[in-house]
Amino acid sequence: MLERPISKVGWTRVAFGDVVRLSKARVADPEAAGIERVVGLEHIEPGDLRIRRWGDVADGTTFTTLFKQGQVLFGKRRAYQRKVAVADFEGVCSGDIYVLEPANDRLMPELLPFLCQTDAFFDHAVGTSAGSLSPRTNWTSLASFEFLLPPIQEQARLVEALSAFRTLHEKLNEATLSSQMLREAAFASAISDSTIDREEIGKLAKFSSGKLIRVSDLPKSRSELFPIPVVGGNGVAGYSDQPLEEVPSPCIAIGRVGEYCGAVHFIDEPCWVTDNALYVKSHSDRLKSRYFELCLQNLHLNGHATGGAQPLMTQSIINRFKIPVPTVEKQHEIISADLAITASLDAVLRRLASVRYLGKELLLKCFES
Repeated sequence: MLERPISKVGWTRVAFGDVVRLSKARVADPEAAGIERVVGLEHIEPGDLRIRRWGDVADGTTFTTLFKQGQVLFGKRRAYQRKVAVADFEGVCSGDIYVLEPANDRLMPELLPFLCQTDAFFDHAVGTSAGSLSPRTNWTSLASFEFLLPPIQEQARLVEALSAFRTLHEKLNEATLSSQMLREAAFASAISDSTIDREEIGKLAKFSSGKLIRVSDLPKSRSELFPIPVVGGNGVAGYSDQPLEEVPSPCIAIGRVGEYCGAVHFIDEPCWVTDNALYVKSHSDRLKSRYFELCLQNLHLNGHATGGAQPLMTQSIINRFKIPVPTVEKQHEIISADLAITASLDAVLRRLASVRYLGKELLLKCFES
């Protein structure tokens, strides 16, 4: 970590385009060129600089933008999603991804991805985006972003500290993924008994859509005046002073539209569900709510959404799935085992959140004007 405070003496104000170049390398036939991997925006996770998922060129692709190991990929469409990654392999990517690299030796390649993760850079990208449904920024606008550039020796010191945070972040990410895989495996094992009856969800439960509420106007923290969680496709989006009366408690909510459609959330208290989500209005007495939530989680509903640019999850899609309905006693066993795994997972997630916060604070100290 940093052994002495960050001093801005000797730092120079530069434009992003003075030290960063937009790669325009293209490949007309990726498969013929021996390229195996293709990356879209959906493969880049916000806050994670490593690309952990990709598609196969052999399955077909129209993408021709070439990237190489060490280059930085920045999502120019919907920049508010904060998608930045460092390539550790060669491939082709979506035209909605900019491939960036240092333009000269004034900027260390290792520092570039951290610069692209700063709030100031994202604010500039979002502020210069145009379009309503799919706002995009452009290279001319990004190139005009100004920041203070440290001398090379200071850059090396910052890279060392920021890389340490990245390493810890990645290890915690891996622990999170391992816990999630364990959770799924434990559930699959518990319901593997072929004697357990399977029934269509449509015969076991009824769903309803949430109601419109101006999420942008809601406080993001719980308080005495606003104690009620407001749940959308991505979980709790804010807090209200009253619940939606028709929503039962506990509540199972499912993302209905957009990037998080199919995401399942369990809220063990009165809440409001927005029109971006569905909720379980009622279900059979033969199902425990927590068990039903686990069934829905393990269906991976997001892979069954309809639509293209704006994915949609409907009640009819959910209703046709069959789920196992073991005895209530067996459901209690499954719930208890899952809660034990979830407790460990939550501990990892809390530490991950802490590391993200500290890393963000360090970025702020490094690049604030």
